[in-house]
Amino acid sequence: MRFGRRHRRQAKGVAVAFEDVMATMGRWLVATEALAALAAEIELTDGHEAGHPDVVAALRAVSAAAGVPALDDLAPQQRQMIVSLARMTLHQALDLVDDAGRAPGWAFTDPRILEGWGRGSMVVPGALKAAAPELGDVRAFLDIGTGVGLLAVAAAATWPEASIVGIDIWPTSLEIAAGNVRRASLEGRIELRNQDVAALDDVARYDCAWFPTFFVNDAVLDVAMPRLFTALRPGGWLVLGRMAPPPDPVAEAVSALRSVRSGGADFDAKRLGSALGSAGFTNVRVLPRQGPAPMEYVIGQRPGA
Repeated sequence: MRFGRRHRRQAKGVAVAFEDVMATMGRWLVATEALAALAAEIELTDGHEAGHPDVVAALRAVSAAAGVPALDDLAPQQRQMIVSLARMTLHQALDLVDDAGRAPGWAFTDPRILEGWGRGSMVVPGALKAAAPELGDVRAFLDIGTGVGLLAVAAAATWPEASIVGIDIWPTSLEIAAGNVRRASLEGRIELRNQDVAALDDVARYDCAWFPTFFVNDAVLDVAMPRLFTALRPGGWLVLGRMAPPPDPVAEAVSALRSVRSGGADFDAKRLGSALGSAGFTNVRVLPRQGPAPMEYVIGQRPGA
């Protein structure tokens, strides 16, 4: 009789735990499908595919229920960015489920994932120029981890007089980047290199270097910092980017998971500021936030301007 009561208590506990997990999962399932619906609405509205009127109306109802502003008011580039980010998130999430056991490191070859990262990064140059007056007139820009080259293309538009070098060690991305640079008619201004930041050998060449630290670990960060110091002209600025999701435990944990699985680390602003100071940079500070991107920028200047 005693065993029976304990067995019932255990069974009840398992049932409650399962119900709690399913309740949480239900919320996430809705959010996942709503994300897909947002991207699908833009795709159908922009005429990339013919949509059945009933489906289009249902998609718009999802956006309206979520309080999403009118998508028709967005610029074409903004609409394209939303679709690319949605595709990237969904395909990267599926990759996590299908290959959960792989070791950390950048292993993505899916163009939809690579394109999403590139589209999302296009906001960086404009955000830097808006947040830091010192970066108003960049003439030579280094894009570390250039990926598919779209940040470099955006930098060319943000600083019309700048020459840009984009480095990366992922051949798949660099191949796509070459096409993006060519389509933008920027071959004369953007140079792409298959080069590791840890092997960077430029000397006093750049006014500004962009380094997305969420793609690297502690060892790479420490090796790269003195090389980047040398690569900048006296008075030049190094910008270290870190993911800074909203203060929500799940968002923070997911952001850290994304960085770790890609072979990077979840650095905080204090660690990045210390790395800048140890490498000899001065005027170290965190820039004011710009726009909706979950990104924080920690900058430092090479002395001697």
